[in-house]
Formats: sequence, C-alpha cells, structure tokens
Amino acid sequence: MSYIVKRQLSTLIPPKIASAATLGATPGAKRLASVVDFYKALPRGPAPVSQPTSFFGRYSAKYFEGGNASGAPLVHLIIGAFLIGYTLDYQFHLKHHKAGAEEHH
Repeated sequence: MSYIVKRQLSTLIPPKIASAATLGATPGAKRLASVVDFYKALPRGPAPVSQPTSFFGRYSAKYFEGGNASGAPLVHLIIGAFLIGYTLDYQFHLKHHKAGAEEHH
C-alpha cells in the first residue's frame, strides 16, 4: 500500500525545469531566459510625470486638472466670445459708420 501512495505523491511534485543544467538545453528554456531578460530591462518605479508642451495642454493642466480647477475658463470663453462678436460686428457694420457721415436707418 505504501508503494501506491508514494507513486501517487510523486506525480504531484513537479520536476526541476529551471536547473542550471537544463537552462541551455531546451529551446523553451532559452525563450524563458529571453523573457526574463526583457522584464529585467524594463524601468522600475512610477512613470515620470510628463510636462505638457502645447498651449492647450498647459492651459488644461493649469485650469482643469488637480486641485487648481477653477471657473476661469468660463470667464475666458465669455471674453473671447465678446471680442470675436465685436470684431465681426465692426467689420460688417460699424466701420462703415465710423465717420458718422452715413445714416441708413
């Protein structure tokens, strides 16, 4: 009875697949070694924080992200809309009446 128990337990114990003698022998071990080398070459720790380089990236980082989110972009939008609207109004209507000579009502 003890022979049967020993045989059943021997199938549960895995063979040594990562020993120094078998590391260079099988192609699977070479693949495993290349995977290990790949993961050793990866950087460790948290990723460095990248600084935005474009105008919109810096604007977003300044007004939308983190604890410094504010309502300033809404004020900028209102001022920008006013300036664009006044510029269009001036170009299409007001510059014709700047001298006050023409009165078309």
